[in-house]
Amino acid sequence: MPQGTFPSDPVAFLTDPEAAAANRVWRQDCWLMLKARQGHPIEREAGNRLNDLEERITGRSTLVHVSTDCDPDPLPPAPAMTEVEAARRRAEPSIFRAIAARAMGSRGGSAA
Repeated sequence: MPQGTFPSDPVAFLTDPEAAAANRVWRQDCWLMLKARQGHPIEREAGNRLNDLEERITGRSTLVHVSTDCDPDPLPPAPAMTEVEAARRRAEPSIFRAIAARAMGSRGGSAA
C-alpha cells in the first residue's frame, strides 16, 4: 500500500481509478468524508454493513482500525505445561542433588 500524505482533493482521488484501487484505506476515508460533507454521515452500524458487503463482493476482508484501551501488542500467552514437563521440573532438585553427590564422591575422599 503506498505511503504518503492524505490526498488534498478527495473527489479527484476517488475519480482516479488507479489511485483509488491502489490505496483502499484512503478510498474508504475519502468516501466517508465526502458523505459527511453532504450531510449523510455513515454511522458505525451502517459502516459495518458496508464492510460486510465489500467482503462478500470482493472476497477480501477490509482493513479495520480497532481501538483498544489495553496494550495493542501484548505478549502471547505462555504455553500450557504438559504433565511430563511438570514432572521433570518437580524432579530437578533431587536430580541435581544426586549429580552433586556423585561428583563429590568421585573427586576424592578415603578409599578405605
